[in-house]
Amino acid sequence: MSLSSGDKTNGTGQFRFPESWNDNAKMKLQFAMFRSRDLDTEDYDAKMKFWMDIIVKYLKFSGRPIFSLRDLQLQFMRGDQLPACLETVISEMHHRKQIRFRSEFEHDPANSWSSWLVNSLVKRPLSWGWSKIKYSVVSEDLEATALIERIHLDVLNSTCDLIAEKVLSENSGKLLHFDAFKSLCKAQEVRIYSERDLCVCLLALNVRQIVGLEFKIEKRFRQIHLVKIPKKEGDDLNISQEDHAVHNLQNTQAQLLKQLEDLEEDIKVNDNKARQLLKENKRQMAKTYLRKRHLLEKNHERRSLALHNIESLLSSVDEAQNSGVVLDAYKIGSNTLKKVLSESGLKYDNVDEVLADVRDTLDQHREVQDVMSNSVSDSISQEDDLLEQELRDLCGESTPATFSPFNNNNQKTEVVITDEEMIAMLQDLEVEDGSVSQLSMRTAKPAQVL
Repeated sequence: MSLSSGDKTNGTGQFRFPESWNDNAKMKLQFAMFRSRDLDTEDYDAKMKFWMDIIVKYLKFSGRPIFSLRDLQLQFMRGDQLPACLETVISEMHHRKQIRFRSEFEHDPANSWSSWLVNSLVKRPLSWGWSKIKYSVVSEDLEATALIERIHLDVLNSTCDLIAEKVLSENSGKLLHFDAFKSLCKAQEVRIYSERDLCVCLLALNVRQIVGLEFKIEKRFRQIHLVKIPKKEGDDLNISQEDHAVHNLQNTQAQLLKQLEDLEEDIKVNDNKARQLLKENKRQMAKTYLRKRHLLEKNHERRSLALHNIESLLSSVDEAQNSGVVLDAYKIGSNTLKKVLSESGLKYDNVDEVLADVRDTLDQHREVQDVMSNSVSDSISQEDDLLEQELRDLCGESTPATFSPFNNNNQKTEVVITDEEMIAMLQDLEVEDGSVSQLSMRTAKPAQVL
């Protein structure tokens, strides 16, 4: 990836340099070797920060966690001038534990910094130790030192986060070949500089327990062969025989689809040739292409049937997996319910006893309410009778018949009627014809005379 000498980023993906990059005087000081920090601490720290920031920014922009001193020198070259201070910057980054050697990271990517130090001093292979002694004691090979590859941990984590966000989240539950995974990263516009950078990112994701990896030995080198993306967090990352079987079925399905597309294209070509020869009145040649088309159609039919069977198998496997998940959910739910019932004491005998106690308590409550309501009703009736009697006494009225709205079940209501009221009631009575008494007849005769 080439870097532009300007300070803008356009659609071609050029890296944005700081504004001071075009200032020759400033960049001459920045490209020069570091002087002792004791002479000018502030300038030393500012220059160190400038180079650390621009290195991290460039590596993130290019998706390049792996780098070497020579790579940085060539990328930050201005004209024919190489930055002479980058070796000091890389040493400081090592001191701050921002970078690691690629060989050390690939040997044990999960190693912490403390255990990495022990591994570097005690468990380092003899060949690596002898090469370091040779360089330090005999002579220092500057060319070899400049080509040593390192990994910037912050850039590595940033690239891994981008892969997890754009690729893993969209392809959960899949088992992919390394090339297919690389194609997905490209399709999702995840910028990764090379396959080596993608490999170290996958190693880091495997350490995070986000993806599972299977390796193969090819040309005496161990390479990533398969990448397993779990459906959800906590799933087994080991690639099992079932995963291999499903992966093979999916590969066969993809191959059959490609073969069917090719056969359909060949059938179309032969059909067009037969039509063209028929127009040219070359009937025998046209029959030859028709026979070939018939053979292609039969081949297409057989592959279509095979594709249908494979798709049915994949569907059955997926359904069986989903049924297993549902069954596991049933088991978990049943065990949880049993535990809750056991801890809360919810048993048939206990519940029946509690409900019986509730019914008895409610019956007692209703009886109490009935007694209280009757007592209140009697007191209200007696008070109302006394008030009525007092009103009649004030008005000088005689005592009328009383009909209490509240009746006692154990006592009959008394009706008191005076003589005058009885006579008035008798006079208002009507009698039928033929049953008139003598007294009433005598009183009716004077009326006839009138």
